[in-house]
Amino acid sequence: MAEPLNQAARRWVAWPGAAVAVIGLGGIAALDLSRTDRPREAFVVAMLLAGVAGAATTVLVTRLLVAQRLALRDALTGLPNRALLEDRVSQAFARSRRSGESFALLVVDLDGFKGVNDIRGHEAGNEVLRAISRRLEASVREMDTVARVGGDEFVVLSLGTGSDDEAAALAGRVRHALRRPYRVEGGLVELDASIGWALFPQDGLTPGDLLARADGQMYATKRDTSEETVMPRPPLDGGVVRDLEKALELDEIMVHYQPIVALPSGAVVAVEALVRRIRGDSLVGPSEFVPHVERTPLVRTLTLAVARDALRRLHEWEGRGHELDASINVPYRMIDDGELVLGLERLLESADVAPERLILEVVPSGPAAGSELDATVVRRLRSLGVRLSLDDLGRASSVAAIRMLPLDQVKIDAMFLHEAGRGGRADAIVRSLVELAHGLGLETVAEGVESKLAWEAAVALGCDLAQGFYLGHPMPAQKLADWLTGTWPVVAIAG
Repeated sequence: MAEPLNQAARRWVAWPGAAVAVIGLGGIAALDLSRTDRPREAFVVAMLLAGVAGAATTVLVTRLLVAQRLALRDALTGLPNRALLEDRVSQAFARSRRSGESFALLVVDLDGFKGVNDIRGHEAGNEVLRAISRRLEASVREMDTVARVGGDEFVVLSLGTGSDDEAAALAGRVRHALRRPYRVEGGLVELDASIGWALFPQDGLTPGDLLARADGQMYATKRDTSEETVMPRPPLDGGVVRDLEKALELDEIMVHYQPIVALPSGAVVAVEALVRRIRGDSLVGPSEFVPHVERTPLVRTLTLAVARDALRRLHEWEGRGHELDASINVPYRMIDDGELVLGLERLLESADVAPERLILEVVPSGPAAGSELDATVVRRLRSLGVRLSLDDLGRASSVAAIRMLPLDQVKIDAMFLHEAGRGGRADAIVRSLVELAHGLGLETVAEGVESKLAWEAAVALGCDLAQGFYLGHPMPAQKLADWLTGTWPVVAIAG
């Protein structure tokens, strides 16, 4: 454990201080010698003491300066700590009151950093923090201050930044720098950041007011807290992540497909791709590993593996006379991931399938729901021709996300369909969600259709498509092809 700074400072100045004490005692001895008949010895002693005194003074001053630096700098990264930040903020206040020039405080909180320690180890985490510090300093001007004020929290003091547009531009540069992958021993690490800012004087007249305002804005858009107060996510399990890494290397995953049908005809028009992990003679469902994997770079590899399988199956099914669309699940935070877009582009170039038949089903819960997206990357994604669908419409995170995404489709959360058809609140909510979606020009999918009553409600409430166990369970690709040919329709229609 690191030594407390005040203890470290005392230790650093202790022995030069002791040397000064020894010099004092030696001086007394020299004076005694000079009063005797031994002046030459007294002179030699005095000269030696003078040399020692000069050296000790130099060391003492140097170590005092180092001790002061230790008290004002973060030991791991070398960045200013909270004490030095407070001093520089006070100076910025004084300067701004004299000159009228504004400044900004940005609070930068890392998303997903705990997973680095859990999966790669604390030394890898320290290495990443040092790299983050270098990137932060490279993103600002020399006159600005970057301070580490907590384990994974930083503050930027940006002098002369006087508008929200300027602060937003700086936040964008910082976030772009932090999102680039970090290579550490044992693998690749990727992080995101939530950033809030406050401006002097418009957002506060004291340091406390500014920091509170910046903190509040940061937490309002935090990319890792969308629904955790209602549905807490499990702690990240590094063993689960490493197990799936191995499964992908050994091709031990399988994709099942659940049919999606048109209303009211019941014609099968699409499927949703749902990944499974093969373990011996059994299959492990996505709920066992996706909540862990989606917080790591491995989620990109998994998403592209599922997309590759889906595009191949669409081509196979088309050869058997079934022209379907396929949706694959993508965490919100991956929608503006440049590497994912590049991977999808390569898959589509080699696939004999129209891009619009691939639907990216954005999962708004978990990291990033409702936060700002990199518009340039999203435009690149849209230029591929793929479509975007928003899952779980009706949850708080989906309402936040719907304003950010260039959508084609929404899926109404299954919990409403489970209760629909009885003329109660669920019916009113579904009808309102359908009207909202249609008002935005979006196609609607009713999820969780698991009974004839839910089927009839989805039709009556105006949904365009439906999905659920009443219509068909997820099944392997070959079984789905046989099912399409020989089994469907089994409901639709039926009484």
